Amino acid sequence: MRFRFVEHTADIGVEAFGKNLEETFENASLGFLEIMTDTSKIEPKIKKEIKIESEDLKSLLYDFLEQFLVLHDSENLLFSKFKINKIEKNKKYHLEAEVFGEEFNPEKHEDRTSVKAITYHQMEVSEKRVFFIVDI
Repeated sequence: MRFRFVEHTADIGVEAFGKNLEETFENASLGFLEIMTDTSKIEPKIKKEIKIESEDLKSLLYDFLEQFLVLHDSENLLFSKFKINKIEKNKKYHLEAEVFGEEFNPEKHEDRTSVKAITYHQMEVSEKRVFFIVDI
């Protein structure tokens, strides 16, 4: 199992799993986007590179997922393929990723649930599992 949704009062929880931190973040991204649409219908036509620097792993996950909201709101993009090239810690955590998707097309893509924000509430991040709640 890559991810699963967890019932939460008025919001949606996502629990994602992986063999390592990179795969866990990739699966968290997929779960996050599945809230918004059926990712199997998103073709990897557009590539975006994401580079993030954050204080800790929770902030890194938050900042990474927030990029999908920003790209959706500013460029009307949705994503279905995620490749975390590296997550490393020096003084801060650094993430480099490539994400692939296409512009939202209402004739092709299901418009499921509008996500307002990712929250830190009950967020958990470990190497092989993350949990986060999104405000819908």
